[in-house]
Amino acid sequence: MPNCPLCSRYFNSQRGLVAHTEAKHGKANVHILTQAWERNRGQENIMTTGSGVENFGDIILDEEACYDYNTGTWDCHQCGREFNSFRALNQHVNSGVHSAKSYRCDDCNRQFSSLTALMSHCETTQCVYANNVVQTLASDYERGPQLMLTNGSVHTEATLEFDGSAKPNPGNGGSGYVLYNGRGRVLESTSIEILECGVTNNQAEYAALVWGMECAIRYNIKSLLAKGDSELVIDQMNGYKNVNSERMKPLYTQAKYLEQTSFTKVRYEHIYRSENEDADDKANEGSNCNADEQRYLQDAKY
Repeated sequence: MPNCPLCSRYFNSQRGLVAHTEAKHGKANVHILTQAWERNRGQENIMTTGSGVENFGDIILDEEACYDYNTGTWDCHQCGREFNSFRALNQHVNSGVHSAKSYRCDDCNRQFSSLTALMSHCETTQCVYANNVVQTLASDYERGPQLMLTNGSVHTEATLEFDGSAKPNPGNGGSGYVLYNGRGRVLESTSIEILECGVTNNQAEYAALVWGMECAIRYNIKSLLAKGDSELVIDQMNGYKNVNSERMKPLYTQAKYLEQTSFTKVRYEHIYRSENEDADDKANEGSNCNADEQRYLQDAKY
């Protein structure tokens, strides 16, 4: 269960943790920490708008001054909205609806006055890329306000499992990948039919890695663990073996380019095929011409 690193209180959800932190430890403090987190990741304003947040506390209203004797309602003087009870008006005014819009959804660009409101929006819409950023922030915050600023150096945000297939080898090529978030939930699972003829298995493996890394970038992931059952590809990405094949060099170059320009850290780990069944199934869908997508190898070359 998510817990507050400042007061050790436990919550049923990450949104509950964020709402508690803004209410009890200060919206302005949360905003400052969020901006610092963005800067450390090289993702300035991916969630914040640049507008500041101040800790005003509860807004105190004069009940009599808000009451309209003509309509029998309590009215908001900022927006003119009418309420049937003073309590409802008080909740409205203190909800942040009239506060500066300090947060934004990177998917749809809608703006919000609190991180809690942004998180609620992302959880109930199709803004999946922005949702992953907010969830990553909340997970990092659970580790502690200081640890969350380590720029992903000790924390893996997502795991990519990838595989390639060629039938025969060389022949019809297919690539597949599965991307998991830090809590093990599938973010995306994709099979790709490679449209060129005479694709080798190693080419399909590298293409799967590149396309999987591009998917991780769309989810704004900065620290990635990439797992594959091709010992050759893993050893080459780790620098243990040279890349001598002219067919593979452009794909290797693109994978390294993505690693160095879009992530703070990428680890490559070899696993056995029996541990890579989901990505293997997706790769076979591609080489069997029954894939989610169709792409050319040149799409994976730098």
